[in-house]
Amino acid sequence: MSRAALLLVVVCLPLLTSCGEEPDHPPRIFKTKTPHGSRPAEFPEAGMTFKRPRNWTIRRRALPGVFELVSGEAVVAGWAYTRAEPLPETDAQLEAARQRLLGAIHDRDPDFEVISGFATREIVNAPAIDIEGEQVISKRRLRTRSVHIYKGDVEYVIESLAPSPDHALVERGVMKPLLDSLELTGEVDEDAG
Repeated sequence: MSRAALLLVVVCLPLLTSCGEEPDHPPRIFKTKTPHGSRPAEFPEAGMTFKRPRNWTIRRRALPGVFELVSGEAVVAGWAYTRAEPLPETDAQLEAARQRLLGAIHDRDPDFEVISGFATREIVNAPAIDIEGEQVISKRRLRTRSVHIYKGDVEYVIESLAPSPDHALVERGVMKPLLDSLELTGEVDEDAG
C-alpha cells in the first residue's frame, strides 16, 4: 500500500466509524434572544395586562388560552380559567390547592422533577402557587415555572418553558418583568373576540 493510500485510510477511518452515531448533546437549533425593550400587552377579554419584551414574538390564543411569548426554544404562556368553585383564600385552602396541583403534575408526568413548589400571597395581591421543575419534552430537558394566581373567579396561569441553559435568561428578562407589571381584573369575558 502506498504511503498516500495509508494516510487516506488513517484520516478517513475515524470519520467512517462515527457515521450514524448521534451526538451526546443534540445541537441547539433555535437560539433564545436576550429580551430587549418593553411593550404593553393587553388582553381585556381575559382581564390581563403586562409588559413584554419587544423582541419576542407574541401570539394571541383563544380562551382559556391568552397568549404565547416565544423566542427560540423558550416559551412563556398564559391562561385564564373561569372557575365555578370557590378559589383558595386561606393558608389551609392554598396548601390544599398546592397539594392537588402537585398531584396533578405527577399524574400527568411521573418523571417531572419538582425543584420548588410554594404558596404565596405576593403576586398581584392575590393568593398564588409557584412551582418550578424540570421535565423532558421531545427528548429536550426543559426547565419549567408555573405560577397559578387566584383572583376573582379566575385561575390565571403564567408558565415558562426553556432549555436549562436559558432558564435564568427567561426568568430574569421575561418572567420577572411580566409578573412585576401584571394586572388582573379577576373577570373573563368569554363572549369577547
